[in-house]
Amino acid sequence: MLNSFYRKLLFIYIAITVVSILAISGAIGYTMKQKTYDRSEKLLLEKVEQVDELAKDLFDNSTTQKDFRKQINAMEKTSNVRVSVIRHPRATLDKIQAVGEVPAQLGWVEKVLSGKPVTVKSTFAQNSSVKMLIVGRPVLQDSRVIGAIFLYTPIQNIQGTIKEINRAIYVSALVVALLAIAVLYFVSRHFVKPLQQMSKTAEALALGDFSGRVPVRGKDEIASLSGSLNRMAGKLQKVEDGRKRFLSEISHELRTPLTTIRASLQGITDGVVEPQDAKEFIDISLQETLRLSHLVEDLLELSSFEEKQVKLTMQTVDVLELIGHVVTQLKMKARGKGIELSAEVEGAYTVHADADRLRQVFINLLDNAINHISEGSQAGIRVKAVRQERWIEVWDEGQGISPEKLPYLFDRFYKADESRNRSGAGLGLTICKHIIEAHGGTIRVESQLGAGTVFKIFLPPA
Repeated sequence: MLNSFYRKLLFIYIAITVVSILAISGAIGYTMKQKTYDRSEKLLLEKVEQVDELAKDLFDNSTTQKDFRKQINAMEKTSNVRVSVIRHPRATLDKIQAVGEVPAQLGWVEKVLSGKPVTVKSTFAQNSSVKMLIVGRPVLQDSRVIGAIFLYTPIQNIQGTIKEINRAIYVSALVVALLAIAVLYFVSRHFVKPLQQMSKTAEALALGDFSGRVPVRGKDEIASLSGSLNRMAGKLQKVEDGRKRFLSEISHELRTPLTTIRASLQGITDGVVEPQDAKEFIDISLQETLRLSHLVEDLLELSSFEEKQVKLTMQTVDVLELIGHVVTQLKMKARGKGIELSAEVEGAYTVHADADRLRQVFINLLDNAINHISEGSQAGIRVKAVRQERWIEVWDEGQGISPEKLPYLFDRFYKADESRNRSGAGLGLTICKHIIEAHGGTIRVESQLGAGTVFKIFLPPA
């Protein structure tokens, strides 16, 4: 029966509501019962005051017993109250002079005649079985008890009033309970519906469908959970798209060298290639093999960075000295292409980093610049300083990169210029980005067509 969260939630809500309404109704009923009895007692006491004046007139013979009875009878008819008046006996209580019925319990009479009030629920006369609400009060004259007054009314009448009150309370409670259950039904569905949608979306994610999203309504915890699930689905979709793109790209990168190697070796094996040309085809196969080897190494390195498995040998590094070594290392290659390299500094710059990894970044960026700019151009590395801030720039005066290509420059296998970059796999900039981020820094690129490109590297100072 309670095999779903919605039914459990609805059952708990209804149970709490019903128990609360029953408790409140019971408390109200009990309170109204007590107040009804108190009200009835108060009405009797108000009648006691009227009877008290008449009793005093009777006791001092200002009123005849016949007139007294007539007045008492009129009161009893109009108020459904019975009256018993007892004159204080001079001797014992054996001979009680009473107007009306004599109480069944002489102890009540004795207590009232001693000056104490009496309020009880019991039968009044000995030959009666009707339960009454009885009040007894002494009649005082000059601080002396001269008699007792007893007023009593059937409890059945009071209970009838209480039953009517209880009936009204329980009918109201039933109506409120039904309304509350109806409201709770729709409120529960409102709360559970997003959870059901999230459950379906999660199942779809488990089956590989990352397109589903959950509507986010409001700003509560369920809305926050829906937003988190949507973000997770988005990230999973992005990872899946990246995985598919990676497989497609790596297949493309592997297909060309493997096809070249296979064709060369097949030609040599089949005797199609002349013996004097065989060495050339073997050299081509060797170059493609080396290219494959570099590709695998780059992939392994990139995978290590993405899985946070790279251990950096951190030390204090003088950036000025490091970029000087890099420029010197690449100066011969640049000179062979007619390109002038330079290293510029605007102040001391020391960082806490892995020197070999930083050298790898600078060499990669500067080597790319040398490969892509034309003869007679300039390139280099410089340290810029503005107030207390320092950063490194690897720049060139090449043809620049079009704005629509800049956002994808650090993506895996992305090549801004396919026609001029057939040797690389498009992983160098991706690895550079991972290295800088592993140091807690950032790298970004700025470029203008015809004006050159600048890679800006920001590293935390030592």
